[in-house]
Amino acid sequence: MKTKLTKFQDLSLEEKKEVLKWRNHPEIRKWMLDKKEISLENHLKFIQNLPENRIYLKVGDLGVINFKIINDMAELGLHKNPAKTKVGKILLNEAINYAFNNLNIKKIILYVLEDNIKAINLYKKFGFKEIDKKDNIIKMELRNLKH
Repeated sequence: MKTKLTKFQDLSLEEKKEVLKWRNHPEIRKWMLDKKEISLENHLKFIQNLPENRIYLKVGDLGVINFKIINDMAELGLHKNPAKTKVGKILLNEAINYAFNNLNIKKIILYVLEDNIKAINLYKKFGFKEIDKKDNIIKMELRNLKH
């Protein structure tokens, strides 16, 4: 199954609203580092003003992956459509493939709340290693074996 990846800048207004609804959903927001609800106005401004080193992709109707590119590494963030279940593997697989094959990144870094056990276990299954922990946030890393 090939999943369509669409940059946020290329989304229709309805798709942008859909993504915002996912992000603001309480079940998604509780796992975010920034838990504040986002207004539509701020969401649209954010998309309009994305810097070149930030890539946000809607992954079909499954969720969102995003990257902050810093030299030859990328910080990864992702969240699923709250109406979907068991899509974490697909989102993470899409993110890793995009980072290593499209962006030619040498390593992916992500941050996860220590009590988000399901996410931590998923990341470990994909080869992410814990490299740091501050307060209740775990920093994990995955290296591109082609580099």
